[in-house]
Amino acid sequence: MLYKKYKQISGFTLIEILVATAIFAVASVIIGGIFMNATNLQRQSANVQRLQNEGRYMIEKIAREIRGRELDLYNSSSTALVFKKDESGNVVTIQYRSSSSLAYTSQDGTANLNAADVRIPSLKFFIYPQYEYIPGTSTPTINVQPRVTILMKIVNNDIPKYQKQITIQTTISSKIYNR
Repeated sequence: MLYKKYKQISGFTLIEILVATAIFAVASVIIGGIFMNATNLQRQSANVQRLQNEGRYMIEKIAREIRGRELDLYNSSSTALVFKKDESGNVVTIQYRSSSSLAYTSQDGTANLNAADVRIPSLKFFIYPQYEYIPGTSTPTINVQPRVTILMKIVNNDIPKYQKQITIQTTISSKIYNR
């Protein structure tokens, strides 16, 4: 009779508990891996988006200056754009520094165009024409509007695992055109 009492009590056997625990552990590892991959992908996407936004801002700032000011072709180089004085006597310079930053200098002072968490490993300005054609001199005069091609690489200063680099290239024409 004692045997019948124990047989009527329902419960889980040790094997059933071990199988359930193993299934739960495998499911937890799979779900955890998916979550970690999704988190990594989200962080990498955010870093690329941040770099694109920073690149767009810097290119737009440079483009605004090129379109609105007269480029000093004699003093500009592959690492610096120098603009002639405007009507208020302000001279603007955009210069790539060896410290991997892009400096904007005007009469108000100097400021970095790139954010502190973004560095610029390389930047080149390609200016065409490379010198001014002055009417009435021995230098031939041609009707070429100044253009600047910008080739820039930018990198975020993040954990090396999440570091991303993008390359931006664009060509901008000056609106100021002297014949």
